[in-house]
Amino acid sequence: MSVKNRIKEYIKSLNIATSTFEESIGASNGYINSISKNIGLDKLTIIIEKYSNLSIEWLLLGKGEMLKDTIQYATNITHRTPQIVTIDSHSQDNIALVPQTLKAGYLSGYNDPNFIKKLPSYRMPGLNNGVFRMFEVEGNSMFPTLPNKSYVVGQFVDNWETGIKDNQIYAIISNEIEDGLIKRCTNRIKKYNNLICKSDNRRNFPTQNIEPSSIKEIWEIKLHLNFQLPDPADIYDRMNDLEAEIQEIKRKQLY
Repeated sequence: MSVKNRIKEYIKSLNIATSTFEESIGASNGYINSISKNIGLDKLTIIIEKYSNLSIEWLLLGKGEMLKDTIQYATNITHRTPQIVTIDSHSQDNIALVPQTLKAGYLSGYNDPNFIKKLPSYRMPGLNNGVFRMFEVEGNSMFPTLPNKSYVVGQFVDNWETGIKDNQIYAIISNEIEDGLIKRCTNRIKKYNNLICKSDNRRNFPTQNIEPSSIKEIWEIKLHLNFQLPDPADIYDRMNDLEAEIQEIKRKQLY
């Protein structure tokens, strides 16, 4: 089913005329029928804002249910979808990149279509089933797993209570994260209303407890891109030196 036909199906569920829907999004009569492969970003943004119960993943990709699940949790967190997405000429989601320099801007502009449209966007092979976003790693809190200035691609997590798995790495969009967006998480949202965010470099970066109400978005990391490939020879040399020192100490103890 095409995007156009899914829009028609949604209009039918509203029990309104197509012309009424077109008028509500500022489109002229016949706009829906004129859609070929994809819908314009400006109209998509208006639809997202005016019809908040419509699943954008279903509209663009045909995935899941037409209407969002609005089941309320004890923590007052509902199922969520990204506020803003961009699509290419084939109606496929682009992967917008959030570089380090725009980290602060993303915290306030994650649901601003003008901000998201200005982000560079890419397509990645193998990342097709879901909504994805790319983030530049900031600092050394996740070193050596994720070095500074490398990149990660995250898949949007809509159900925080069940979708966040212990000891997996996520991009947490929250003002409470003090040293970078990327953390390894322990999910205690249902039990304690708490998301525990840990750094892999735990000697220098303490664990943080994040209240879910402060979180704007969560993305599960699916891909890591590192353009500064480490030389394993240095590691092997250090290991060999250490092994030789241990053997020398043992040898001296025998005499």
